[in-house]
Amino acid sequence: MPTLTLPDTTIFHMVSGTGDPPIILVHGGMCDHRDWDRLTPLLAARHRVVTPDLRGHGRSVGNMAGCTIEGWADDLLTLLKALECKRPVLVGHSLASRIVAEVAARAPETIGGVVLLDGSRGHGGNAAPPPDVKPEAMSLDAVIDQTIGPHASSDVRDAVRRRMASASPAVMQACVDAMRQWDMERADTAFTALAGTVPLLAIQSTYHDPATPRRSLTSHDESTPYLDFLRSAVPQLEVRLLADTGHFSMLERPKTVADMIQAFAAKIRETT
Repeated sequence: MPTLTLPDTTIFHMVSGTGDPPIILVHGGMCDHRDWDRLTPLLAARHRVVTPDLRGHGRSVGNMAGCTIEGWADDLLTLLKALECKRPVLVGHSLASRIVAEVAARAPETIGGVVLLDGSRGHGGNAAPPPDVKPEAMSLDAVIDQTIGPHASSDVRDAVRRRMASASPAVMQACVDAMRQWDMERADTAFTALAGTVPLLAIQSTYHDPATPRRSLTSHDESTPYLDFLRSAVPQLEVRLLADTGHFSMLERPKTVADMIQAFAAKIRETT
């Protein structure tokens, strides 16, 4: 079993294919490397593809104190060094859009490019503030179903639901806390640090914030408060929109997402 053993954690990861730049696929909160099962074969035809499990997720274990955006970034930086990944393209889904941005902000000279796959910013930036009236509590199953969105097939929905529902309450809370803390305390600094340094691509299919339940985008020329924030912070940002697609676009539309990532990686390869 491919693992990287650190003093306080063991990071499980899969490696497929060959070719530069390497592409690192980092899953979102309460999920694991299997979120990339439909995308990895498409990318591995041309690239070395690495799919790790974040600390506390999937087959990775370790000290829960490291389950923060900064802690997961530490783990990822160590994994990249151990695997000798030179100027990789980092792809972060959902929560992991923050992790890959944090990694690139710390070491921009070592990163070839960053892809934010349906990322978000729930606090600060252009996000709407939480409503004055506390929303009615939702069951875990309802929260997961809303996260997946209305467009996923039944097999995708069932697989994602099983993964997310199997996360421990401690990991669930850590993911929520990590996103809130990073969004409020670090996002502005991290994204500003990426301005003019690292190529950045946002592939966006949904939008949500504390006042807006997650919704799928409905056109290819739509913008959102999150994308407006990114454009203002990172002038070199490229944006690709996926209309009528849910949050797990790499499972719903793997060929389209793979084509976008490969085109982005090809431009990076030409300039290095």
